[in-house]
Amino acid sequence: MNDLRRSKRNPAVAVVLIATAVGAAGALVALRLRFQPPVVPLYALAPDDAGAEERIVPNAAFAITIAPEAPVEGAVALRGFLLHGDDVRPWDPPFAVDRDGTIHVAGRTDALFAGVPDGPWEMAFAVGRPEVLPTAPRDVLRARQANATEAGFRLVRRRIYVAGLGGEPPPGTP
Repeated sequence: MNDLRRSKRNPAVAVVLIATAVGAAGALVALRLRFQPPVVPLYALAPDDAGAEERIVPNAAFAITIAPEAPVEGAVALRGFLLHGDDVRPWDPPFAVDRDGTIHVAGRTDALFAGVPDGPWEMAFAVGRPEVLPTAPRDVLRARQANATEAGFRLVRRRIYVAGLGGEPPPGTP
């Protein structure tokens, strides 16, 4: 009988707990947006990295710097993609973020581009608030066409030519 009485009280307690949790989550989101807006400034490749198409060859060092055009407040992260026409591959290069929001990607070409087929590619770096970075490859293709003035992430692109790493060719390539 005691178990029956206890089970009747639990729904009321559960409703109060759920309402409290929803209220607390709403307050945290409001504070987050107040102190760290979801938009980030424009990002661009550092002048040394913004040149012509780079040739990616085996067993070489690779480094690129992506810098904000204005001061950045709050957390930023990077998600990488490799594009070959409409073929988009998720790419997870290691990166480091400076206090001013500058992002550095570096490593050995054999590790960074392992399995990437030879030929022309475009690196696409989505830089912005971690919670709004694109995860679906098609989002990157849409962002490539967009020119938003306020965005939670920015897309920075660089053309490369992969040579000698021996990956499988993209679909539709002869």
